[in-house]
Amino acid sequence: AVVSTQSTGIGVKESGGNVVRIGSIAYKTKHLDFQILAGSASFMLASYSVGAVGTVAALANVMGDEVCKLHDMIHAGKQCLELQHQLIAPNNAVTATFGVAGLKFVCDNVGLYGGPCRSPIQPLDDTQKKNLSAIMAEVGIHCK
Repeated sequence: AVVSTQSTGIGVKESGGNVVRIGSIAYKTKHLDFQILAGSASFMLASYSVGAVGTVAALANVMGDEVCKLHDMIHAGKQCLELQHQLIAPNNAVTATFGVAGLKFVCDNVGLYGGPCRSPIQPLDDTQKKNLSAIMAEVGIHCK
């Protein structure tokens, strides 16, 4: 990672999940007023351990309390591996597996507004809804 000393950037959101890259960026920018944000709830603990200071996570739309709790526990130096593990499957479900349509479906079914998918994204089919609902139910999020 190369960061220009002339840059007006104050940070970066790293969504790739490459913790080595996050650590490298943290090391190379430690002398700057520069912040790194993990781009997913799935790798918050690992990212924070190498220099990330926060996260921007899609999962926070439907499990905000849990994502914030993990953030707070990491910064307080508390044992939080179990919580990190619990967030991996639902995070993967509303991002990589079912994408925007999955996140919208969960939002719509827990009292939030996800809204319709815009083209070219298609809404989930019944099998996908059932599979996503089962994943979310494992962590106490019950879709209608």
